[in-house]
Amino acid sequence: MAFTDNCDLYAAVSEEGVNLVAQHIMRQRPSLFNYATAYIAKYSKLACSPVAHTQDVTDYHNPLFTVVDPLPLIGVDAPPVALNYCAQIVTAQVDFYPGNVITLPTELNPPLPQQRFAIHVKVCGGLDCPSISFIDGIEPWPPSQQPPVGIGISDTGKPPGQQPTVTPIVPPTRKLICFCVDAYLIGHVEIQTLFGNLTLVGHVDSVDIVDIKPDALEDAINCYLRTTIEMLLREKLTFPVIHTFVFDFDFLKLPKITVELAPNPPVANNPAIEDDQLKVFIDIKVGP
Repeated sequence: MAFTDNCDLYAAVSEEGVNLVAQHIMRQRPSLFNYATAYIAKYSKLACSPVAHTQDVTDYHNPLFTVVDPLPLIGVDAPPVALNYCAQIVTAQVDFYPGNVITLPTELNPPLPQQRFAIHVKVCGGLDCPSISFIDGIEPWPPSQQPPVGIGISDTGKPPGQQPTVTPIVPPTRKLICFCVDAYLIGHVEIQTLFGNLTLVGHVDSVDIVDIKPDALEDAINCYLRTTIEMLLREKLTFPVIHTFVFDFDFLKLPKITVELAPNPPVANNPAIEDDQLKVFIDIKVGP
């Protein structure tokens, strides 16, 4: 049976193609997947995982990292102190039903359900641990120089959020304490109306990070990750699939062309995740 027996147009993307493109993007735009403070970005060998990149990144002096502010020590503001750190996505894979690329953890009840996709992301992070001798060498400010405590207008006449910015002390880093975690998610795709167009949108069904203890900490991280990815899928990875094309040239007498999803029946799942592919079946209508 031809793919267009029940529709006018058929489109599909394979998991192999998606994973290949992801690998290319990670190597060509490493700063999208690697985040570090300026010190770690400058001395990239301090990062937790080597940053794979193409020769073009080196030739055109493109960054390996997106530079982020050092991590502040909460409540330490006289003087403020912050630590170097990095966060890196080192592996990213997608698996369309039936699952044969990613081995799901038992918490996600494998095998991969029908009409679902799985994603595996390996994330490595590292945080500096300064020496006690360095910390002992930081002298606290006298009370007259310490910032006001409390909420409201401070003694300087400015709200706390408008106090003059003070550059924090950042201890020099010789080595980060590094760790890596494997995160897995199961999701599906739907057609939704976004910005007035019917759009292909991914949704997260469940998330699990392997071997995080205690359980409440794992639940909190899973919830944060699920919320983050759900928002990323809606904001960054949506694809309009239905549109109306109107050619406004009277002398050509061209009709209105509408692209729509093929209905059920005869197409049972549209969009469909099956045969290691994401498939869309489309009908084209021509009208006045």
